[in-house]
Amino acid sequence: MPVDSIATIGALPRLQPHVAPQHAGEAQSSVPFAGVLNGILGSNAAASANADAAVRDLATGNTQDLHTVSLAVAQADLSFRLILELRNRLADALQEVTRMQV
Repeated sequence: MPVDSIATIGALPRLQPHVAPQHAGEAQSSVPFAGVLNGILGSNAAASANADAAVRDLATGNTQDLHTVSLAVAQADLSFRLILELRNRLADALQEVTRMQV
């Protein structure tokens, strides 16, 4: 692919941060823990689906923007790592609670 001009390069879409879903008018402490986890899992599923679609578009030739594809894959990877770290910390907390003497 010859490089003639950089005029064809468009602006990159902004990445959305992973935040817990918050209901209007409620404080952060009133959001149930299950809601926070479901929000994180939902954003992970969306990031994974977005990365899969971007890779599929690149493989089929629908897009040639490798940078956007790599960003989508990196975002899905970070989202997965966040969930993995949450799982590890929850497992450690459960082990700590089971070791407590009553």
